[in-house]
Amino acid sequence: MDKQYIVINLNKAESAETKQARVREQARWTIFSLLLVLLLGVNARVWMISYGYDDIIDKKKKEISRLKTEINNLKSKGKNLSKEDILSFAELEQERFLWAHNLEKMGVLTPDDIAITGLRFKRKKLIINGIALTFEDRNDFEIIEEYVQTLRKNKEFSDNFSKIKFDGHNKISIRGQEIVRFTIEATSKKNRGKRFS
Repeated sequence: MDKQYIVINLNKAESAETKQARVREQARWTIFSLLLVLLLGVNARVWMISYGYDDIIDKKKKEISRLKTEINNLKSKGKNLSKEDILSFAELEQERFLWAHNLEKMGVLTPDDIAITGLRFKRKKLIINGIALTFEDRNDFEIIEEYVQTLRKNKEFSDNFSKIKFDGHNKISIRGQEIVRFTIEATSKKNRGKRFS
C-alpha cells in the first residue's frame, strides 16, 4: 500500500513578501541607474560646452596677440605723412558725401502721411518723387511746401544742398483715395554724382 503525503508550504506568505521586496529593490536600482546615467550625460555635455568655450577663448587670445604684434610692426615701419598728404586727405573727406546718412535723415524727417516713391541723382540734383495724402481742410500745395520747409530747416540734411525746392505736383485717385503726387529738387553743393558712401 502506497503512502500518500500532503505537502504544505508554510513559507508561501514569506516568499511572496520576499519577491515583492526584490521587485521593489530592482525598481529602486533601475531608477538610481537612470538618474546616474542622466547626471553623467549632463556633466559630459557641460564639460563639452566648457571645453568649446575654452577653445574659443584661446583662439581669441591668440588672434589678439597676433593683431597686437602686427600693430606694433606697422608702428615701427610707419612713415611720416607730409603736409600734402594730410591736405589731400582732408579734401577727400570734405568731398565725400554720405548718401546713406542723408537718406536715413530724410526718412526720419518724412511724416507718416507722405511716402517717398523714387530718388534720382542727375546733373548735381537729387530728384525726390513722392506721394501725400490729401485733407479737406488743407491745400495740396501747403502739404508739400510744409515738407520742403522741414527738409530746409534741418541743418544736418540741408547743409549738403545749395537749394531745396518744390518742383510740381498733381492730384491722382487710387482705389477711390485721392492723393497728391509731387517732385522736390535738391541741388548738391558739389559735383558728387558718382561718389556714394
